[in-house]
Amino acid sequence: MSDRTYYSREAEEQARREQMSNAALFIMLGLVIGAVLALLFAPESGEKIRGSIEDAINERFRDSHDATHPAIRRLERELADLRKKVEDRLAEMR
Repeated sequence: MSDRTYYSREAEEQARREQMSNAALFIMLGLVIGAVLALLFAPESGEKIRGSIEDAINERFRDSHDATHPAIRRLERELADLRKKVEDRLAEMR
């Protein structure tokens, strides 16, 4: 914060809340301006852009599924083996 002197805790908290609200306001303003500029200077129509974004997301989803599927299967097998071992040990203890 700054080197200001506050005469009460409430005054300091109020100043901090004002700074946070100002920062949030400027961030939102920047996001809105950026979105408007992006729409104005977009090289393609909104429909094409949404389609390309959807295609990219679906491709990443397929890639992540393909990458994680073998690991999930391996973990399922290992968990089944572990469960079997625990059940065997419990049966031995009885």
